[in-house]
Amino acid sequence: MFANRWIVAGLAGGMLAPVAWASTFGSLANFDAVNDTGKPAYGFEIEIEDSTFDSSMISSVFGYDRNFGLAGGPGAVVRYGVPSIEDVPGFGVRITYGGVIGSIFTPTGSYNTPGESCWPLAGGWSTSQPCDHYGVSTIGQPAATTYSWLVESAPGSGVLVKESAAIPPIAFTYSPPAAGAPAAVRAVAAPVAPNPEDPEDQALWGEAFWLKTFTTEVEHEIDLGDLLRGDEDQEAAEVEVEWRVFQKAPAGEGGDEQEMEVVLGDAAKALIRRYEFFEYLGPLNPEDGEAICKSDCENDPLGLGGTHPNYVGAYVGAQMAGFNVEAIHAAVPEPQGWAMMLAGLGVIGMCAYRRSASW
Repeated sequence: MFANRWIVAGLAGGMLAPVAWASTFGSLANFDAVNDTGKPAYGFEIEIEDSTFDSSMISSVFGYDRNFGLAGGPGAVVRYGVPSIEDVPGFGVRITYGGVIGSIFTPTGSYNTPGESCWPLAGGWSTSQPCDHYGVSTIGQPAATTYSWLVESAPGSGVLVKESAAIPPIAFTYSPPAAGAPAAVRAVAAPVAPNPEDPEDQALWGEAFWLKTFTTEVEHEIDLGDLLRGDEDQEAAEVEVEWRVFQKAPAGEGGDEQEMEVVLGDAAKALIRRYEFFEYLGPLNPEDGEAICKSDCENDPLGLGGTHPNYVGAYVGAQMAGFNVEAIHAAVPEPQGWAMMLAGLGVIGMCAYRRSASW
C-alpha cells in the first residue's frame, strides 16, 4: 500500500518573476516535510495540478530564487540543491528536488519538528535527520497540489516512484464588504484519505489528529517573513478552536473539512491563520478507523479532570497561512506589493503524518 503522509510548514523565498497586474488577495505559505515512509527518499516533488498554470505563475520556490547568504547560493539551503521547475502542458507545473538515486537521500524516521527545523539555517539540523524544508508560492490559487517523496519501488530496483506526502492546503475565499455587510475571509482545510488511489481505502477514515487553530487579524500587509515562528503577529494570535478532531471521512461522506470564517474589522489588511496538529490517542472504531470521542474526550482531551487518560499525543506540526486583503488597483503595484499576489500551498513547520493500513 501507499505510505501516505501529510506534513505542513513554511516557505521562505523571493519572487521568480514580477507580474504587472493587481489582485484582490494573496496567500502565503511554508512547510517542513518528515520522511516517515519507511524508505530512504532520493528526492521530493511538488505538482501543481492545474492546466491553466505554467512556470510564469510560480512566484517563488524555496532553494531556487532566494539567497540566504550561504556559500553555494539559493540551493545551499536544500539537501538536494537547486530544484528543477518544469511546465507540463495540459497538466500544470512540476517542481522536483533531487530525483537521482545516489549518496544524497533523506533517511526515513520520525521527527517532532517545532517548525522551520529542517534546513541548514534552522539551527541543529543535519543531513542525518529525516526531514527537509520545501516551499512554493503561486500567483493565483491552483486547483490542486500534491507533494510526494521519491523512493525506490523496491530495494535495488533503481526505479523511483512517488509516495504521497499529501498536505492539506488552506483555501481562502474573500468576501468584500457589500450592502452594509463587513468583509470576511473564509478558510478551508481539508484532510486527505489514507490513500485516495487505493479502492480498499475508500471506505476508511483517514488518520485522526487533534487540531487547534489560531487567528491573527493585522492592520498591515504581511509577507513571508510574517509567517515565521516568533513573529510578533504570530505571538498575538488568539486561540479560535481548541482540540477539534481532524480526520478525513470515507469517500462520498461529507463534513470532514474544517471551515472557518473571520469577519474583518475596518482597518484589517491581512489575516494570519495557524493550524497546529497533535497525535490523536483516543479510541477508534475497529471497522473503519473513525475517531470515537465521547464527551469527556471532547471536553477534556488532556485528561486534566483526572477521570480518563490523556488523549492528546505529541505535537506533529503546524501550518501557517497568510492572506492579504487589498482593493483592485488600476495602477501597477510597487515591488513591495508583489506579496499581495502570492497564493501558496500551505504551512510552517508542519507535518501531520499519515499511515495507510500497512503503514
